Amino acid sequence: MKIKPLHIAGIAIILIAVGFGAYGFRDGFRSYTTSVDEAVSSSRSVQLAGFLGSTGGYDDSGRFTFDIQDENGKLLKVVSDDPRPANFEQAISIVAIGRYDAGERAFMADDLLVKCPSKYQEQLDQQAASN
Repeated sequence: MKIKPLHIAGIAIILIAVGFGAYGFRDGFRSYTTSVDEAVSSSRSVQLAGFLGSTGGYDDSGRFTFDIQDENGKLLKVVSDDPRPANFEQAISIVAIGRYDAGERAFMADDLLVKCPSKYQEQLDQQAASN
């Protein structure tokens, strides 16, 4: 059985599509860490979870910056091009998604996820205080 050139081209296109899909799928997985040291040493994009080490502000370039603190108390400067997230000051914890930039000596965040206290938790705390 002889393979036609059209079939070879079709198989090549499918293999290229599978290759691009695998590459995109690999980049879709970001490791999750709670350690500043792991985030700094990683060459890939990571999700760094921690607590607010500062209330934050804007630098000379108009970027939002703040310090994130890991569970060991180590601080790392986080820089985001996005504006300050809503309820940032009330955050219990924060997850910065991005990578460490040695030139900036900061974690460059593509996205910030803020975990705020639940309104139900506040109600439970008030009920416990009144009892």
